[in-house]
Amino acid sequence: MRKVLHCLAVMAFTVAAGGLSAQGTGVSQLSSPDVNKADSHDRPLGKVRIKLPTSSGTTNPGEILPPPPPPPPPVVPPEGEDLPPTPTPPEPPKPVNPPTYFGEPVDGKFAFLLDASGSMYGSRIATVRAETTGVIGALTEDDEFDCVAYGTQFSVNQSYSKFMWGNLLPGTDINKAAATEWVNGPSLNPGGGTPTYACLKKSCETYPADLDKMFLLTDGSPNTSGSASQILADFPGWWSKFNDTEFVAICIGGYGAAQTFMQQLAALAGGTYIAR
Repeated sequence: MRKVLHCLAVMAFTVAAGGLSAQGTGVSQLSSPDVNKADSHDRPLGKVRIKLPTSSGTTNPGEILPPPPPPPPPVVPPEGEDLPPTPTPPEPPKPVNPPTYFGEPVDGKFAFLLDASGSMYGSRIATVRAETTGVIGALTEDDEFDCVAYGTQFSVNQSYSKFMWGNLLPGTDINKAAATEWVNGPSLNPGGGTPTYACLKKSCETYPADLDKMFLLTDGSPNTSGSASQILADFPGWWSKFNDTEFVAICIGGYGAAQTFMQQLAALAGGTYIAR
């Protein structure tokens, strides 16, 4: 009996040892039959085949991505409310210290009516030329101006007047140079009588209603084409066309009746009287 039990034990040990030897010599294989494949998602685990999903955030070649979402619609103001106005750039500021003509500021649109009668000879016409060319040289392109000389040496058909241009032109370098030459030239050479009536009437007809200033310069009383009293009677009708235009009456070297006439003329227009 004892020999039988010993034989059974030996047989059991032999069977167990053979099973362990078989497990030790077994070879695990990748789930893929391709031994060259380096797929990190296949892992040998006994006889079970496991396939993991691909990592997120990658796309297959040729895959078309969906379009981006459309932009949000514009904000519509509530009913009854308007959109804010578009700001406009401010106008350029005017010169802080504009040039002056016999002490009177000059800018904008203006005209010089210059007495070229015989009594303006010598220092009087020299002063007028220096003052006029000085202010012309200081103008900017925002200014518009013209000059007119008056005296009986000019044709009666031209109202005894000689206009430099006959309309307002901007203060460009070219126009200022031409005006300076005109003032210093023969147009302002003194000669003849003082036809203030004809020149003042013609100038009021010629220049636009939005003129800023009109300068009338003389040294004496009118003695041709109309008297001082006739001018004072008719001038308000001529002047009524202008809108907020300032009238500046300048009496240079005159006295007595000439000064009185210019003072009265300036008062009719609500303007300024200057004596030099």
